[in-house]
Amino acid sequence: MASTLKVLGSLWALQFTLCGLLVHSQNLSWREFMKQHHLSTNWEFSKYKCNDLMRERGIAKDKNYHIFIYTLWHKIERVCLRNWRDRYRNVYIWAPDPFKILKCIRKNSKSSYKDYKSYSYIEFHCSMNGFVDVVEDMRLLEDIGN
Repeated sequence: MASTLKVLGSLWALQFTLCGLLVHSQNLSWREFMKQHHLSTNWEFSKYKCNDLMRERGIAKDKNYHIFIYTLWHKIERVCLRNWRDRYRNVYIWAPDPFKILKCIRKNSKSSYKDYKSYSYIEFHCSMNGFVDVVEDMRLLEDIGN
């Protein structure tokens, strides 16, 4: 009986995980947002450089600046959660906690970027699907040694 419960519990946990992945894989704006703006915490924040990131991620060169967010991915996802079952949809939400931010500002040469690192509060837009799709605004809390 105990082994049956373990198997059923494992199958339920696997199903829950797969459903979450399915939701994310079907939400192109969420995946694109994460590809364009998320920095993994597997690397030290100080090692990220704008020139490398802008080239590697294929960010449009006509932009004067771009924002990268250094945090665990689920902290960005939680911004649009109203409760455990429901999401905010088509609204702007200020994240309750500040994030480490790397803001890349294009230099006069137009082919290189200046790094600006900070702790900042961020306002996100929650899409119609209930996932973050745009960084709307930022409030600087503290510069991090630029």
